[in-house]
Amino acid sequence: MINNRKKLLKQYLNWNWIRPESALMQALRGAAYNSTFKYFDENSLDVSCGDGMFSFIASGGEIAEDLDMFQSLDLSKERKGNFDTYDFYDESYKVNIKKKPDFSYQYGSDWKDNLLKKAKVLNLYKNLLLHNNNEKLPFTDGKFNYIYSNSTYWVQNFEFHINDLVRILNHGGYLVLEMKSTNMKKFSSFNYAQKLMGERYCEIIDAGRLSTWKGLKPMNEIEKVVDNNQSLEVVKKEPLYGDIIAYIWDIGLRPLFRPLVKLANNSNPQLRHEVKREWCEIIYSLTSDFVENYTPVESECIEWIYVLKKK
Repeated sequence: MINNRKKLLKQYLNWNWIRPESALMQALRGAAYNSTFKYFDENSLDVSCGDGMFSFIASGGEIAEDLDMFQSLDLSKERKGNFDTYDFYDESYKVNIKKKPDFSYQYGSDWKDNLLKKAKVLNLYKNLLLHNNNEKLPFTDGKFNYIYSNSTYWVQNFEFHINDLVRILNHGGYLVLEMKSTNMKKFSSFNYAQKLMGERYCEIIDAGRLSTWKGLKPMNEIEKVVDNNQSLEVVKKEPLYGDIIAYIWDIGLRPLFRPLVKLANNSNPQLRHEVKREWCEIIYSLTSDFVENYTPVESECIEWIYVLKKK
């Protein structure tokens, strides 16, 4: 299992280099996620898996440097609210895999078909399911022994969704949840920068994200949902990140995303590769020690990991 955040950071930077602030966050989340694989069982489900790359890297997979997430996008308009630049797929999408992950999931699910088509290329999932988590999952009670999700904050009916995941979890099985709380709103530019920078600045930084986080709950409500379910035992509950990481992620290179992608994707392949490699080396040198040694402040934390066992 991977317990080195630096190794994960290098892989997430390779995939997400134009948005390095996301790679920092993913390295922390991925390391915590990886630590739960001691409970992993092949009878498994990755909920809201997206294009699959986060789980692919967290589980030990590696891709070549000539590919990244910015080579199959819809740049027809600015990413805002429900419009997702990444919700795009064309037949030329390929992944050059350097190292296969340590295992595979029985199922991966997501509500965006284009992302599932990308996930299929990784061969991480034996089955892929198009599903909206606001509805009951089409699985029998107790089907899975390991379930992972990091997207509960997108689901409007949070309590229903959590209880449905518990329903399809087998007795003795593990439910791993990486969950953001309403504390992340504290680190929205609307909260800390509007007076200084103005409303337009905050709108550009936010890009409609706040309106899509329908399932965000305060930590006390998250704890209440978990505690009220008598069939669950809390094996682990740990803070993942917040404070300075949250501020970096809120701003990052998000405002410059589209012009940077256009510049990268219209460069010749050799130049693009050279720039990407140099870019990643600089970002890695600047941040790797920080990521390796980072400890979140619990009161400032915006995301937690829960490992729950069904009795």
